[in-house]
Amino acid sequence: MEIREFLVQARVESQVLEAWIEAGWLLPRRGGDAPHFSEVDLARCHLIRDLKHDLGVNDEGIPVILDLIDQMHGLRRTLRTLLSTIDAQSDATRRRLLADISANRGDR
Repeated sequence: MEIREFLVQARVESQVLEAWIEAGWLLPRRGGDAPHFSEVDLARCHLIRDLKHDLGVNDEGIPVILDLIDQMHGLRRTLRTLLSTIDAQSDATRRRLLADISANRGDR
């Protein structure tokens, strides 16, 4: 998505958008001389706006929250891959894995 369309959909001023990109809060793809924004960028922009304006999170808190959200999404991706890999195994292997997981839960 081009910057003009993004600004309209994101409901932010261009100076605000530039500051958020400079801070590393948004990382649009660079194509030629203009940034290109994805739907993920738009969702992240809405989140930043909500955190700042609706919840009163200060500029120091935004990167902390964004980093935690990015970590959570990365862990979810890893878990999906792991579950898909387990699902592709034979019944005997799945049962053994589940038994091992149950046994290890007692180690907490």
